[in-house]
Amino acid sequence: MTSTYPIIDERPLRAARRHFGLFARRDVSELPETPAGAVLVFEVNGGYKAFTERRHLKGSEEAVVEAVSVAVVDVRGRTVPVEVRIPSRDLGYRFVVRATFRCRVTHPETVVAEHVRDVSVMLADHLRRDVTLMRLGMNRPIEETHALSLDVATRVQAYLEYCPPEIDGVEVALTNVELLLPNDVVVHGQGLKKLQWEGETKELLWAIENKDVARIEAIFKRGVDAVTALGVSRDQVLMTDAISVSREAEEQRMRYLSELIGKLPEGALDFLPVDTYKLINRMLKSVAGVEAFVESGQVESGQVGSGQVGSGQQDERRVLGGGRHARGDDDGPRPIGLEDLDD
Repeated sequence: MTSTYPIIDERPLRAARRHFGLFARRDVSELPETPAGAVLVFEVNGGYKAFTERRHLKGSEEAVVEAVSVAVVDVRGRTVPVEVRIPSRDLGYRFVVRATFRCRVTHPETVVAEHVRDVSVMLADHLRRDVTLMRLGMNRPIEETHALSLDVATRVQAYLEYCPPEIDGVEVALTNVELLLPNDVVVHGQGLKKLQWEGETKELLWAIENKDVARIEAIFKRGVDAVTALGVSRDQVLMTDAISVSREAEEQRMRYLSELIGKLPEGALDFLPVDTYKLINRMLKSVAGVEAFVESGQVESGQVGSGQVGSGQQDERRVLGGGRHARGDDDGPRPIGLEDLDD
């Protein structure tokens, strides 16, 4: 890549040497190197001569011998970016307008004659002549680059269509217009966006954590068995340990219940709305690991084992579900009704 386009290099030439006063020939080492896609343009007798054919010069060509200067011109099409800075509302910051042009040399002799050394400088000067473009961002802060970019692109296209750049020997066509942000503004915006994303991520994590805490709290409220099951599901509690914990918890509850029953006044169970049989059966199963020897269905129907009992015995068996029957003695507690309260 060269620093200038389309003229890559130019230099003066000294007079060619004549041999025996008749034949003149220039040493080709005096000529500049010609890269691919470039041609040599010689200044001869007040005019210019371009050697557009791709061949090695011998040094005996008339234009080469008579030339007083030579230039190397790039004749290939080239994409040329041009940057113009326009003021913003913020002091110390300017919007950077980058316009990209497609350029191609059509007449290399004219390019050298008019000294079109660098088209990027000429195109930038042409854009700066648009007063409206130069004032377009004066009421906008530097952060509104994206909002201003469409207005800038529209203005540049309209201006170049109405007043196209005229560069002798070069065809010029606009290909793109964009508005660039200063690097420090870009870094600042990226930092703000990063903080915003981090905050959103934290809020999401907190919401998930609160939901998980609420779920675990609900499991704890359901009791030891539910908590133990949670530990088993997360592989934090072994199944054997879970069984032991559940059994100990059940035995502890039964001990508390037994102590509570022992502290009740004699006969108080007859007046509590509980199924005494089921209560005793559960306690027996928790402590001994077996069911009671009298089934609840047998107690209610008056059956024990496979034999039938009489009505008197059946009445005496019903001592757990609905309170004790009176046996004629006044020693034990008995259920009372409204008629007893009237007395």
